[in-house]
Amino acid sequence: MKFIKFFIYPALCVLFCLIFTSCEIDNYDAPECTIQGVVFDHLNQPFQVNHGAEIIRIRELSWAKDDDTYIANRTLRVQQDGTYRNTKIFKGTYRLLPRAGAFFPYDDVNGDDDDAGELVEISGTTTQNFTVTPFLTIEWVKKPQVDADGYLSCSVRFTRNQKQGYTMPDLRRGSLQVSRTINAGAADGSLFTTPLNISNEQEGDEIEFRTVIPLRWTGINYWIRVSIELQNPSGVTYQGMPASNYSTIEQIFVP
Repeated sequence: MKFIKFFIYPALCVLFCLIFTSCEIDNYDAPECTIQGVVFDHLNQPFQVNHGAEIIRIRELSWAKDDDTYIANRTLRVQQDGTYRNTKIFKGTYRLLPRAGAFFPYDDVNGDDDDAGELVEISGTTTQNFTVTPFLTIEWVKKPQVDADGYLSCSVRFTRNQKQGYTMPDLRRGSLQVSRTINAGAADGSLFTTPLNISNEQEGDEIEFRTVIPLRWTGINYWIRVSIELQNPSGVTYQGMPASNYSTIEQIFVP
């Protein structure tokens, strides 16, 4: 019995210490600043991405005590239309870099180094836009439409973009994404089951897509887009590969 008492008393002491320590008031102000902006393509159009793409690296520099302090990277999520917004950021100095997306390296001098990207002072509501050169530009030739049998079809063409000093990646395959929500990435996989093999030589050609089965539901909206996946060219490695470029999203109502 004495053994049990000797065991319980120290355990209780440790427990009380933990409770009182954890109940100390945190008087550090919560983050109240906002960082927002748009990622544009080289044609000054919003860069199309997958929903919630983590393609902006952010590093807070101002809190570090000295040059040897380790600074961890975080990411800012970007919406389908290239916009981003985070309302819980501490005031301070940050380094922001678009990376690991379907575009050529943003910083031609520093690449993916810690010094790459834009130095931004965040205070209150701060807007920081970026312009990237996507690997592909995908344009609609025939916008989505539904025939009398309930099949959805459309067509696109793509342009391979170039940026001086870089090698263009190779194309891999294309997919039709048909969704019943505004999140086009949440596509119904049963409507288009097998991606199309696409080659570099198809640049400028009209590429047709069609659902493999009729649309199940009528009287609702659908959101449609086309994605084309890329892969690293021989001897070259780009961050984020395989990555995909996207068309804009078309909304249609199926009566």
